[in-house]
Amino acid sequence: MTTGELLEETERQLEKTNADGLTVTDLIHLENELQTSLIQIRSRKTHLMLEFVKALHEKEKLLQKEKKHLEKNRARMKKNRKVNEMSDLPPQRVTLSFL
Repeated sequence: MTTGELLEETERQLEKTNADGLTVTDLIHLENELQTSLIQIRSRKTHLMLEFVKALHEKEKLLQKEKKHLEKNRARMKKNRKVNEMSDLPPQRVTLSFL
């Protein structure tokens, strides 16, 4: 029985007969069904949370990879800029900048 079905059945039983009219056996049975349903709900919740955490870890890896790529591009651009600046200098200044 699914959780939704269990809740509907519980509501029907409680509406149909007043809770005072239920026997101890009926109440124990209802309690057990609710307990089972609660366990299933908690299990599903845990499963969904674990899937979410897994997705976050995958996203973190992708972001770290992207960051590394961007840092490499930045370093390459910085190096290219420096080379371009040096090519704009007169030859004697380039030699002096290496000293």
